[in-house]
Amino acid sequence: MSGRREDDLSAIAWPGFVDILSAMIIMFIFFLMIVATALYFHILIFKSQVLAQKETEQIMAKSEEEVKVSQIQTEFAKSKEQKIVFNKKENTLIIFFGKDAISLLAENLEEIKEKMAVYRENKGANYNIRLEATKNPKTYENAARKVALARMLNVRNAIIQAGFQPEIIEPAVIEGEEIDDSYQWVRIIFEKQ
Repeated sequence: MSGRREDDLSAIAWPGFVDILSAMIIMFIFFLMIVATALYFHILIFKSQVLAQKETEQIMAKSEEEVKVSQIQTEFAKSKEQKIVFNKKENTLIIFFGKDAISLLAENLEEIKEKMAVYRENKGANYNIRLEATKNPKTYENAARKVALARMLNVRNAIIQAGFQPEIIEPAVIEGEEIDDSYQWVRIIFEKQ
């Protein structure tokens, strides 16, 4: 009888052993899932930091290039290729700029002021002034418009310095009109009120 009891006890112990073993396997798999999930997110964060660092380095490299470009642009902002043409018949004054120039040279600024002052004295205040600048159709639309606008505003400032009221000045950027084989110009047109 005692042999039978031991067989019964071993039969009772077996299900407990299976329960403990399956619980340990489940816990081990759960632990592996948590570690794998944490490792996955850690790798994502690490990759994003590496990518952010690369982008920062690229931005810094580009900003260094932009600084060099802006330095070059300021060198070309005042070109020696400027000239002024006055047409008495059409009541116009045309300022031709260099290819990349947007600013007026000091001598041209003074000449514009003098001609505008003489014109104001001769014609009186019965005139409006229309400013026109053209966009170069061969360049990028937005850049061409900005360059034309910058030139026109610099000429407008010269006209205001000559004693004209800002209210009588009408600026306009027009589509690519070529004068003397150039799109780099600003035209001052005197119109009767």
